Amino acid sequence: MADSPSIRKPRLAAAAAVPDALASLPLEVLDNIFSRLHIYDVVRTSVLSRAWRRRWESLPTVDLSHSPGICASDIDALLLRRGSAPVRAFRLPARDPTWAIWSYFHDWLLCLSRRGVRELTLALPTQCGIFRLHSCLFSCRELTRLSLTNCRIPPAPAGLVGFPNLKLLRLERVAVCAQEHAGREFAALIAASPMLENVEMVCVKLHGDGPDDEWVIRAPNLRKLSILGPFEYGGITERLPLLEEVIFFGRNCAKFLTGMVGITKLDFSFISIWPTEVDVLEQLPFLFENLRVLSVTVNFCKMCHIFSMFCQLRSAPVLEELEVWGWSNGAQEIETNSAFLNAQCADHIFANLHVVHMKKFTYLVNEMHFLEFVLLKASVLQVLYVTLDFYATCSNEEVVTEIAEYPRASSDAQVIFMGREPESANNECRGFITAWESNDEISPNEARPRRRQRLKSESVAHVEQLQEELQNLRNEEKQVLEDRLRLNKEISVLHKESNKYYSYLRSAIQLICKAHNTECPLDQPPRHAATPASPSDEGTSGEGGAPVDTAVNDSRAGTPENHAIGDPGNARVDSSDDVVISAADARPSPEDHD
Repeated sequence: MADSPSIRKPRLAAAAAVPDALASLPLEVLDNIFSRLHIYDVVRTSVLSRAWRRRWESLPTVDLSHSPGICASDIDALLLRRGSAPVRAFRLPARDPTWAIWSYFHDWLLCLSRRGVRELTLALPTQCGIFRLHSCLFSCRELTRLSLTNCRIPPAPAGLVGFPNLKLLRLERVAVCAQEHAGREFAALIAASPMLENVEMVCVKLHGDGPDDEWVIRAPNLRKLSILGPFEYGGITERLPLLEEVIFFGRNCAKFLTGMVGITKLDFSFISIWPTEVDVLEQLPFLFENLRVLSVTVNFCKMCHIFSMFCQLRSAPVLEELEVWGWSNGAQEIETNSAFLNAQCADHIFANLHVVHMKKFTYLVNEMHFLEFVLLKASVLQVLYVTLDFYATCSNEEVVTEIAEYPRASSDAQVIFMGREPESANNECRGFITAWESNDEISPNEARPRRRQRLKSESVAHVEQLQEELQNLRNEEKQVLEDRLRLNKEISVLHKESNKYYSYLRSAIQLICKAHNTECPLDQPPRHAATPASPSDEGTSGEGGAPVDTAVNDSRAGTPENHAIGDPGNARVDSSDDVVISAADARPSPEDHD
């Protein structure tokens, strides 16, 4: 037996020889995989093998977007266990409002600033209001992507160096504070980030800024700019040579176009436009020579809206795709007949137009005149898509029949009727416009109704699960309160009954003592142990002379139980019949119980 070969050793050697396919993946691939898992599952990989025991601590990305239910102490432990390992990306959509109350974000932000974080995404819960971040945010000099939601950016410290590597800046429901003027400080922050390529502002409040304030946006490498919200910003843009895509959904935004000569895509939604903005568009000193895609929102009942749209069309000689969102309400100020439309026309208008999207049309006269005008002038048009508003009173057949009769300049032009816009999309737009007109703050999801991204199915399921759990907790809380009230009522009833029986028993003992001509012990004051006892006292024994304490303990003398226990030695009752008769005489009547 001793010379027989071992069976276990070859098996262990063979098992050790099997390569770890997952561990052999590049670090970037592993980081991408683990960033899509719950952080608890990522930590559980430490039990796979000895090689995996501390691997999760060195992953460059800490993504808590897919980690519902995580608490603040777990995030503290997560950052502490990493030691000095750098954090390349940190994403945290906060769900617990107490994190902001207890200033956990200050500690985490300070820790990340010391770990060289490059991508930072913080979304604070809306229940805690606008939370003010710590000034150590400006110490994250290696940031390349910064996304903040529902927070307040503190004033920049003196001698701000900025973010020299920042390429993307995204702000939603963010308030920018400053010592003097937030608009100028925000412009200084952008100027101090020379590598900035993408800026998105959704409902960003610049404290102290007004439409007439002067400040300049300088970003030579900027390629995309999005400004959405109800605020009327001041300032202008310097020439932005690399800018390609612009999205404006706000007031007083036309002046920013003066520095955007090279853009290729423009989304200019002016639901409420000022006459001064029309003047700016009419006096543009250049043409958009590279503009290929244009999206506009037009109220065909307002002259200023129609003039603004034609100003942009005349400034886009190489336009290939046009998207017109109708938002027509109120009475038509003027009828845009063929004479009016031809007066607004230029020689190059619609010369390169291939695709047109007409959305949310309500079959108004001005809308149909414009549609007919496009078909008549677009000589290379290929497709015209038409979508009616959900609340349009006309029938689909009526619209299709009338459009089919319009003459067309392009023999290849096809008109495709897309039906009606869904009611949900229409309600989102109407809700946003209502909030817009009341000048209230707008939720991030409502600020871009046409570009609202769909939630992932598992995210929707998680939200529904959390809502169900929250409702269950509320029901349990309500049940606990009801049980508590019921118990309080029962205790109150028992207390009243106890007082009645105590009064009855006290009266019975007093009657017994009175019948036997004895002193009632309940009427005597309690005797304290501190009182010196003499040998002649009544409470001493015959032989030893040791004092006998016949008084009840002071701490319990006031309780009904101790009062109910009389000293039979002091009563000297002659017979049990006397006790029964006396007690019956002192028994409370039924009226007492009532």
